[in-house]
Amino acid sequence: MKKVNPQSTTSVNSIVIAGGGTAGWLTAAIIAAENDVINNPNLEVTLVESPEVHILGVGEGTWPTMRDTLRRIGVDEREFLLECNVSFKQGTCFNNWRNNEPDDTYYHPFDLPVGFFEADVTAWWQQRASQIPFASLFSTQVDLCRQSKAPKQLKTPPFAAVANYGYHLDASKFADFLKRHCIEKLGIIHVLEHIEQVETDQNNFIRGLRGKQQYISGQLFIDCTGFAAKLIGEHYKSDLHRVDDILKNNTALAAQASYLRSDAPIASTTLSTAQPHGWIWDIGLPTRKGVGYVHSAEHCDINQAADTLLRYLNNDKTTESVSSDQLREIRFTPGYRKQSWVKNCVAIGTSAGFLEPLEASALVMIELAARHVANQLPATMSTIEAASRHYNHTFEAKWQRIIDFLKLHYVLSKREDSDYWRDMRDMSTASSQLYDWLMQWQQRPVSQYDFMYSDEIFPMASYQYILCGMGFASGAVPHLASHENEKIAHFLKTNERRKKQQNDGLLSNRAYIDALKISASQTVR
Repeated sequence: MKKVNPQSTTSVNSIVIAGGGTAGWLTAAIIAAENDVINNPNLEVTLVESPEVHILGVGEGTWPTMRDTLRRIGVDEREFLLECNVSFKQGTCFNNWRNNEPDDTYYHPFDLPVGFFEADVTAWWQQRASQIPFASLFSTQVDLCRQSKAPKQLKTPPFAAVANYGYHLDASKFADFLKRHCIEKLGIIHVLEHIEQVETDQNNFIRGLRGKQQYISGQLFIDCTGFAAKLIGEHYKSDLHRVDDILKNNTALAAQASYLRSDAPIASTTLSTAQPHGWIWDIGLPTRKGVGYVHSAEHCDINQAADTLLRYLNNDKTTESVSSDQLREIRFTPGYRKQSWVKNCVAIGTSAGFLEPLEASALVMIELAARHVANQLPATMSTIEAASRHYNHTFEAKWQRIIDFLKLHYVLSKREDSDYWRDMRDMSTASSQLYDWLMQWQQRPVSQYDFMYSDEIFPMASYQYILCGMGFASGAVPHLASHENEKIAHFLKTNERRKKQQNDGLLSNRAYIDALKISASQTVR
């Protein structure tokens, strides 16, 4: 007769999150809100935050998914916008990625191409209008981004949109905002303690965390300790699956640049500008810009990288000059843990893995992981290991999809100006999935049937924008019937009307935020 582990019937009624920052507090908020912890006597969520560890606090970009996340956890969007130094993000503008020529710019907007569900718009574009940038033709957001427009009007309800949007935000302020919200509104228990020891039972399940002053017990432990990975890495020795043979970038130099004028435009996109050994992100917040150079230390040293970033920063006529002593270096190993849930410990955030910030996948992976745990929380310890196997299978697939999408940006480039670009373009390091897709897409446009998951990290529309933006053309496209041509002509006319309506009716990012501040100050009085 099979022996029953006495722990197996224990209810999972106590979750301990190790680590604060954006990962810890966002995870806590999602789990608490989804399970109504503040009114639920059967579940307790404790977050243990070390007073000795400080978060990175680099400017962050989010996907539109963050709007729904904030709504679901009960955040007031206007408070969030004002308290976290937030601006609107409507996509990414890529400069110098394709061939480094003067006109080398394209957009990956957040809205779907017009006619997306009703016609093969990529085939039509390739046959009829490939001389016009795809996103400019089929999206309204490119025009909005060029003019630094907001995606909504002041009267638009919270989290609703005229044009689809995410956010640019100050990560440090966002973590503090989430902390207050979690403690005051969601019933999270906050413990300030530096974890010194992980204590386990005879089956190597974590029983509790011992700090300098306190002992914190629980049934499920979530590792949000960042790159330190104190539980999943240090204790459980779950290896990082490195992908630096595929994606070479492993270092970032980051800086903050204040605006010269208080009325400087706030960009509606993340600007991603390719460089000889990497690329520069440029994120506009209401009070400053967050700028950084993601690069490969294998291909350039720190002094070369600093010179490149400073040259970029000090050519910006909208911001104050930046010196080398204001640059902050962040080193990372690109990769992820195939076993990010071991026993009763699950890693979320950079403790689970980190890839370069191209396409801003870090925060959305926290959202997805926390929601998965929140909605599939095991009722008893007996199902913990089954839940972990399902989780690991699910999230390994998500990591692989992100790697494929990031690699796509590089392999489509025609840049030959450095060893870095030649190495990043190398198809021999791409996955068999990406290789197979590109082989097929040389003969036909990308199709919805290429994607097997209902919750693809990057949907078909994202691939369309990158493929078309990078100038990837299929060798043969299907014949389009006359009624298809008529449909698409109608879609494009409708899109042009929408562009004019949005351009005429929307304020700039700066004007929207300024009006919001005035409204808030009048309300306080």
